[in-house]
Amino acid sequence: MIVRKSESSDKSAMIDLLKLSLGEGILKKSEQVWNYKHEQNPFGASYVLLGFEETVLIGIRAFMQWRWQKGEQIWTAYRAVDTATHPNHQGKGIFKKLTLQALDDVAQKSECFIFNTPNEKSRPGYLKMGWEIIEAIPIAIVPVPFYAISNLFSQKLEVEHIISPSRLDEICTFHNNRLSKKNGIFTPKSAAYLKWRYEDNPMQDYTVFSNDDWYLALYCKKHRFFNELRIGDIISANPSLDCRLIRKTIMQFAFKNKCLIVTVADKSLFGLRFFGKFGPKLTFKPLTKDTVFIKSAMDIKNWNYNLGDLELF
Repeated sequence: MIVRKSESSDKSAMIDLLKLSLGEGILKKSEQVWNYKHEQNPFGASYVLLGFEETVLIGIRAFMQWRWQKGEQIWTAYRAVDTATHPNHQGKGIFKKLTLQALDDVAQKSECFIFNTPNEKSRPGYLKMGWEIIEAIPIAIVPVPFYAISNLFSQKLEVEHIISPSRLDEICTFHNNRLSKKNGIFTPKSAAYLKWRYEDNPMQDYTVFSNDDWYLALYCKKHRFFNELRIGDIISANPSLDCRLIRKTIMQFAFKNKCLIVTVADKSLFGLRFFGKFGPKLTFKPLTKDTVFIKSAMDIKNWNYNLGDLELF
């Protein structure tokens, strides 16, 4: 198998192979989705390796760029995302070969790490290649009926998405500075990132609310017997002052859309909730010799995340 980095002229063949290997499914493997994930990402273009048998494309491995910050240090990271193997070439170790080559390549560029939340089927393959399980992601589950009475008698809000990009960048700076002082591991936010991640996302229809002091991104996830309201991101200039209005906005939206539960990373936002390791398992592959950082990263308590930072997309 011939392995090389992808080029712009490969895009059509890559999308065809993704469709052939994975099927259209819920998330259509269209050129729009590929461009969004791997070319328009404000953290930078993805690192994509291709495998060929003569001139036929038989394998794809994509690492999406990401950023995490601890203290004042910003880490380059990669999400191990799209991968595909031609159906006629299954069982030849193509996925493993491309993944290991991609690991070597990005490690030579800079000290970094890989993270993802693989499902039960794919996780064993990653563990064999050196990934480690940190832990299941702790999430707060808020039963919406617990807030029925307060919602019934509360004044209805008319909240829109009105914040300007410049003001949002100011709030993101406050947010990033606050988290950097806590010395946890967090994704630094910006107006450009939030627009890309939530407002321009072709794979998930997010609703965004904002005023001059906070930004909220959420969406309804339909399950077989109930609806879940998932909170992707909350960015606030002053969380202690803004939390009441944010909480009220979330609950009003949940009742309007007949959601049974709200899921959110921030366990302090709602008093009536269950908090536990209900999320997918976060896995980690360090490509750095910084043992202090590695030790910190292997403890889920040191990750300051919103669900949108870790959710598969």
